[in-house]
Amino acid sequence: MKSFKMKALAVATLGLGGLVMAGSAFAACPTIPATSSSPGGGGAWTSQTVTAMAFGNASSGLNSTSCALQISVNNGAASNAKGFVTDASPQNESHYRARFYVNTAGLTNATVANRQFRIFSALAVDAPSDIGAEMVSVSFIGGTTPSFRFFVGDTSIPGYKIASAAAPNTGGNYRIEFDLQQGNPGTFRYWVSDASAVTTDGTPTGTVSVTNPQASDGSGWSGVKQANLGLFITSPNFRANVATQPLIVDEFDSRRQTFIGK
Repeated sequence: MKSFKMKALAVATLGLGGLVMAGSAFAACPTIPATSSSPGGGGAWTSQTVTAMAFGNASSGLNSTSCALQISVNNGAASNAKGFVTDASPQNESHYRARFYVNTAGLTNATVANRQFRIFSALAVDAPSDIGAEMVSVSFIGGTTPSFRFFVGDTSIPGYKIASAAAPNTGGNYRIEFDLQQGNPGTFRYWVSDASAVTTDGTPTGTVSVTNPQASDGSGWSGVKQANLGLFITSPNFRANVATQPLIVDEFDSRRQTFIGK
């Protein structure tokens, strides 16, 4: 689990391979560098990438955790502004599940449709040349009723199949989960809920069929090898109107098969 609390306290790591007990505990949340570094997230992640962003600990975590990552765009930032942590532990996963918490309550100016940003991406090493390495990405779409938009690689288009879900509350504290199964056809299921809501494997917010074969089957993807979580690929109107306002992310967990939920 890439929870800032769990990783900082070194209690346990719950990842793609299962439960691995970690070493001795630390007394406080990690110090997260404000610049690019390796490892990232105060040591919880493989690396972090920071350009024209304020980057560090939130005053409190999400899901009753004590730590979270807070990110905001600097005033006057250009299109290459980005701030995210990277997990490089996946091993070319053809079945990949991920869950994270995101809080947008601080983005008080994100109520216009053209104010958008990306929160998450899952990438492969080998990918179709006409589509690219991203197998899944998740973006926040501002508006009177904000939404989360999923882009899933699909060779039959070719390009990305899009699935959207309206943000389920006005409080800005959400839990997002998805299940990607490669195949011809493959399946993409997703859950978008209030952070406190109970969700189950059998009741996703939505399900879409995708054509996302493995690279060994021809022109496909080699499976998920890297995940990025943070704030990046921001729209011009977002950078101009939502600069210095904080996005908070926390409690990232990735697995091969098991439903994650709360």
